[in-house]
Amino acid sequence: MRAAASPLRAALLLFLSSSPSPRLALPMNPSSSSRGGAASYHSKAAAFASPQPRGGGGGRGGDGSDRIDALGRLLTRILRHMASELNLEMRTDGYVRVRDLLKLNLQTFAKIPLKSHTVDEIKEAVRRDNKQRFGLLEEDGELLIRANQGHTVTTVTSESLLKPILSADEVSVCVHGTYRKNLDSILHQGLKRMARLHVHFSSGLPTDGGVISGMRQSVNILIYLDVSKALQDGMKLYISDNKVILTEGFDGIVPVKYFEKIETWPGRAPIPFQK
Repeated sequence: MRAAASPLRAALLLFLSSSPSPRLALPMNPSSSSRGGAASYHSKAAAFASPQPRGGGGGRGGDGSDRIDALGRLLTRILRHMASELNLEMRTDGYVRVRDLLKLNLQTFAKIPLKSHTVDEIKEAVRRDNKQRFGLLEEDGELLIRANQGHTVTTVTSESLLKPILSADEVSVCVHGTYRKNLDSILHQGLKRMARLHVHFSSGLPTDGGVISGMRQSVNILIYLDVSKALQDGMKLYISDNKVILTEGFDGIVPVKYFEKIETWPGRAPIPFQK
């Protein structure tokens, strides 16, 4: 029996030796899912602070325009969204001390620590921003900076941050840019502010390829607000220093009945809708 079993055993051993060994699926960075407290904060902060560059050009060292561009993007995220979790002292008008910013332990997608930047580089990032997202203020010898709009942090208040619009005559156009894929939802639910403090409208159209604050260049639907009716019904409207029109709507929503008209863009074909 042993002699007869030997070829079978040999065949079995050959089969086992030629079969791929089973692999165990191990989690990537296993500690990342179990961290709490400060570690969670650092993980969240890093996700905001190291955005992927738009288009090409990211990651080419840390010099010149890449360095300043990366700084500007990080400043936008901190000043709009991260002040609370970073324990950054922010006033109700959105201003923080520049010297406090430069103490933060963060780095940009260009791999430059924020601490290594200078006050002059922050001023240059503000100067270069073509949408004028930032405001600088010198007060009692202290340089302050803020994001002009787009906040999710609840420290800021509309009245402190923005100028109220009291008459429809103050704005020539008030238009929200969006995409065709969102239109059905908007017509059912109205315009929602989502995670931000306000619904954003532009005070101009994206014509001639010019940069316009409050609207992406790639939008293909324009929703115009009936400013007169909105103000008449008690909706509070504001305008930022970079000419973005903002409103909290009613309970965070601008209802469809306040839409004046809807058009395609750039064709400007009217889209019928029911108020």
